[in-house]
Amino acid sequence: MNTVSLELFIEKLGVDVYPVTLLKFLLNKGKVLFCFSKAADSNFEMRGNYEINHENCDLCKSKDGMLCRKHTSIHRILNSNNVLFDIDTNTYFVNNEIFRMVGDKLVVIYCPHPKLINGRITDEKVRKIRPLTFQEEGFELPKFKNVKQFLSSDLMNKHMKCWFNNEFSIITIPSTYEECDFVLTPNI
Repeated sequence: MNTVSLELFIEKLGVDVYPVTLLKFLLNKGKVLFCFSKAADSNFEMRGNYEINHENCDLCKSKDGMLCRKHTSIHRILNSNNVLFDIDTNTYFVNNEIFRMVGDKLVVIYCPHPKLINGRITDEKVRKIRPLTFQEEGFELPKFKNVKQFLSSDLMNKHMKCWFNNEFSIITIPSTYEECDFVLTPNI
């Protein structure tokens, strides 16, 4: 099997994206697109108070100068210069975040790193993502200095590989347009 290194792919583009974020997008492409389409639905209801500004966030206030998980994602998005953009899905990537504006909503898909998996490794734990939706009147994404483009449809048809944890690397197996399967291989 001929594999393509996501680490090298991202390094060549010079963007600030964790390889596992792009890999999780390939594993969950249909689910990510569903999150975007759900936010576009006129019946979509915001759950919780997800304001873009962190000043009124009780969780951020309780962290002694640190931001909560959702506001860490917002901070990364607003302060990034080197982002990746998928032409196929109009989706941006930076660090652990997959994001896109959907009308007046910012939909962020946070991708926890698999090295954080506790216990047995399962398909559900490997594919885990956390959608967050923010809405603030007049909000727009910043003009990023360096945006590198790619086609996710090209990557969906290849065996993409990246570091998974201290024991394994993960390799995608092309399956459908909406998701890939995967295998774990030992790090030698």
